[in-house]
Amino acid sequence: MTEQTGWRGIAFSLVFGLIFWLYPLGIDPSMQAVLGIMAFAGALWFTEAVPLHVTALAVPLMLVVLAGFSPAEATQPFFDPVVVLLLGGFVLAVAMQKHGLDEKIAFFFINRFGHTPSRFLLGIMAVTAFLSFWMTNTASTALIIPIAVVVLKANKIEPLKSKYGKAVVLGVAYAATIGGMGTLIGSTPNAIAAKFLGDRGIALSFTDWMAFGMPMVIILLPICWLLLTKFFPMPKKELKIKKQSTTLNNKQSLTLGVFALTALLWLTTSIHGVSSSMVSIVPILLLYLLGLLATKDFSKAHWPTLILFGGGLALGTAITTVGLDQALASLVVAVLNGNPMFIVFAGVAAASIALTIFASNTAAAAIIVPVSIPLALGLGLDLRLLTIVAALGVSLDFIVPVGTPPSAIAYSTGYIKVRDMAFAGTVLAVISVLVLATLATFFWM
Repeated sequence: MTEQTGWRGIAFSLVFGLIFWLYPLGIDPSMQAVLGIMAFAGALWFTEAVPLHVTALAVPLMLVVLAGFSPAEATQPFFDPVVVLLLGGFVLAVAMQKHGLDEKIAFFFINRFGHTPSRFLLGIMAVTAFLSFWMTNTASTALIIPIAVVVLKANKIEPLKSKYGKAVVLGVAYAATIGGMGTLIGSTPNAIAAKFLGDRGIALSFTDWMAFGMPMVIILLPICWLLLTKFFPMPKKELKIKKQSTTLNNKQSLTLGVFALTALLWLTTSIHGVSSSMVSIVPILLLYLLGLLATKDFSKAHWPTLILFGGGLALGTAITTVGLDQALASLVVAVLNGNPMFIVFAGVAAASIALTIFASNTAAAAIIVPVSIPLALGLGLDLRLLTIVAALGVSLDFIVPVGTPPSAIAYSTGYIKVRDMAFAGTVLAVISVLVLATLATFFWM
C-alpha cells in the first residue's frame, strides 16, 4: 500500500467514524461514542490503512478519551485469560517450527496417504487441518504451502498452467480455515466466543468447543476435497514426492512430548479442574525448563495477532458495556423474528461471512459475537448455541483472498486467480452455511 493510499484510508475511516458519532440517532451519548469508535476501527480494519494491530491499540485509547472508560476497563482485555490460552498455543507452535517437528508431522501424514493426485490432495489437506487444531491457521498454511509448491514444481506443474495446481493450493488454504474451527485455539473467533460466553457465566471448555467444531471439520473437509476434485480435474499419473525421514531427534521428541501433554491437559479440563487458559502456561514453562526455547524465541510468537485479538476484545466489551449490542440486536430481531430456526441460523452464519469479506475474522468476530448474545435473548434461543454459530460463521469465508489469512497466502503463490477462489469458495461457503444451520437446528438444539 502506498503512503497516499494509506492516508486516504485513514481519512475515509475518520469521516466514517465521525458520521456515526455525531449524527443524531437518539441514543445514549456513551452508546453513540462507542458506535463511532466501532465504525472508525472497522473502517480502518477494512481499508488496512494502518496495520491491523495498530488499529487494535488505538481502540482502548479512544474508549478512554471519547467514551469515558477507565484505563483499567479499556486495557484489561489485552491480557484476558483467553489471550493467555492463545499465547500458549502460539509459543508451542514456535517450538514446533524451531525444531522442525511441524514439518516432520506433515511428511509423516503425506507419505501415508499415497502419491496419486487425488490422495495427495486429501493428505495435504488432512495434515493442514490437523496442524490448524494446534497452531493458527495462518501458521499451518505458511508451513504447508511451500511443501505443496515444492511437490508441484517437482512434477512440472507451473502456476496457472494446471487446474491441479489450483486445487492443491486452494485445498491447503481451505483446509487450514476448516481445521481452525476444530479447537478453541485453532482460530481467534472461537476464543472470542468463549470469552463473551464466560462473561455471561457460561463456561466453554476445550472439549465443549470440540463438540461443536469437530463435526464441522469432519463434514466439511471431505466435501471440500470432493468439490476441488470435481472443479479441477485430477491428473492420471502419480506424483513424484521425495522421501523424507520422519525419525525424530532428541529435541523433536521432547517437543512432541510437551505438545502431547498439553493436548491431553486441554482435553481433560473437566477431570483436573484447571482451565484451558491456565493449562496454556504449562507448555511455555516446560519448553524453557527443557532448554527447547530461548528468550529470543518468545518474540517469535505472533504478537500482532494477540494485540489484534486484545483490541477486538476491548471493542467487543465496550459494545456490551454501553448496551450497543442490545440496540443492534433489536434491529436484527425485527428481521429474523418469526422465521424457522434453520433460517435464523443460516442468516446469522451468512451475515458473519459477509462481515468477514470486509474485515479480518478477528475484527468481524469482535463485532458480531457480542451482538449474538442479546440477539439470542430476543429470539428466545440458547445463548451458547447462537454465539457459537456466529463464531463458526466468521470462519466460513472461502470466497476472496482478503477473507482469511490462509486464502491470502494461497493467492500469493501465483497458482490461482481471484475468480478461481471466488467460484470454488462461493459454492463451498453456501454448502458450509447449510451444514452449520442443519447441525444447529437438528443436532445441537
